[in-house]
Amino acid sequence: MGLDELYKIAGIVGSGAVIFIGYQLRLSYTQFKADHERSRREKSVEILIEWSRNLKKEGSLARKIVECFSEEQCRELVNQQEIKIDIKYEKLLVHLFGIEEVFNKANEIITLSVAQSVELRWHVISYLNSLEFCLVAWQNAIVDKIIIETQFDYLFRPSDGHEVLKNFRKAAGGENSYPAIEVFTAHLVEKRRQHLVQKANVG
Repeated sequence: MGLDELYKIAGIVGSGAVIFIGYQLRLSYTQFKADHERSRREKSVEILIEWSRNLKKEGSLARKIVECFSEEQCRELVNQQEIKIDIKYEKLLVHLFGIEEVFNKANEIITLSVAQSVELRWHVISYLNSLEFCLVAWQNAIVDKIIIETQFDYLFRPSDGHEVLKNFRKAAGGENSYPAIEVFTAHLVEKRRQHLVQKANVG
């Protein structure tokens, strides 16, 4: 066997080795990506279980009440002051504070005392802190983004009056206090805008 033939064989063997290594690398990457995606889905489930565990009746009631507050009312709540609200929220307030709670009522208006304002504020902040924790994981791609967006989308539907305590978040410092919630909100707004643009261009 001549030297040229040996070089040819060596070249063929070398090319085969390169192809094999490339195949192994692609296989390893595919496996790594699959493992990573599975890990993110598992983390998403853990986050949602933790959210459900921390989601108390008081937090949901507080959100329903404060969601309808004006910016001025939210500033008063943030500053733990007395707040005047419409009497139509009395049933929700009774469920939140308890039947034995006494409310100052006059002319279809309920005035929450400072103590009641402090308690309401605490429930709202606890709710937002728990949500912020979930969305920090979403923002940093620790979880499956589609799963989290699907599960929390209902909290960000302006057409239904839901903007996750927008006025309260603004009064409390906005992106400085709840950066992940602000990013998530902006993301959903942009997704809906793009969806509308796509619909407008159909045909």
